[in-house]
Amino acid sequence: MIFRQIRELLLGFAFVPFLIQPVFAHTVWFEYKDGEYQLVFGHPELGAEPYDSAKFRGATAYDITKQLVPVKIDQQSDPVIVNPDGEIAALTAFLDNGFYVQKSEGNFEEVSETEAQTYNPDYEVGHYVKSTKALYDWSNQLSQPFGLPLEIMPLQNPSGLMIGETLPIQVLYQGNLIKDALVEYEGNTLTLDENGIASILVGEGGLQPIEASYETALNSDPAADAINYTTTLTAKPIPEPSTLLGLGAFSLLTFLRKRKLKSAD
Repeated sequence: MIFRQIRELLLGFAFVPFLIQPVFAHTVWFEYKDGEYQLVFGHPELGAEPYDSAKFRGATAYDITKQLVPVKIDQQSDPVIVNPDGEIAALTAFLDNGFYVQKSEGNFEEVSETEAQTYNPDYEVGHYVKSTKALYDWSNQLSQPFGLPLEIMPLQNPSGLMIGETLPIQVLYQGNLIKDALVEYEGNTLTLDENGIASILVGEGGLQPIEASYETALNSDPAADAINYTTTLTAKPIPEPSTLLGLGAFSLLTFLRKRKLKSAD
């Protein structure tokens, strides 16, 4: 009897991370597939998962000067598809993942906003908002904040970084630098220095989605005790070797020259 109870207790602890993970670790980011920009949901290091497209709250496209580019959105599909009507340099998007109530340790249940008000303040209730920023080009305008509630700021051009290079980033909350955000990259938590800077090391797969999350208390909200923001930054990867082989000699030399000039900066 005692051994069975111990076994059940250990199994319970083993499943706690899986109960917590859907609330705290899920995020959104853009993937370019089949000629479309797909807003996917899940864990970047594990891959995309199905989600309710009704939680999508909008997307915005920008050109190289940060002017708006019209978009066509297919919100009926999973994932949501965003098709810009013109050449773009950046995309942003929002997804409201809703309200979750913690009824016991490690046990979270999604509820409606009305239901959340009945649970709060007797139970811990959180509101979870996801956002993302994708950079496909670089300019002085694109290096400035886009106004996301929580935003990852690259301190240099993130596009085309080579293996072994690092990208310094900072995190803004409501436009202000914060030094206590949780920053993750490829499933690992990164340390922020005294200036709130984290260094992203580019591996063999190129620059992967960078994640950041931050939670703040809601003192006067009837539905939730706190709001948790999760955001990601993605950037255009370097061309694959097969792509470079397909370039003309002039284009290939131009690409290599740019890489050399970048290394000399």
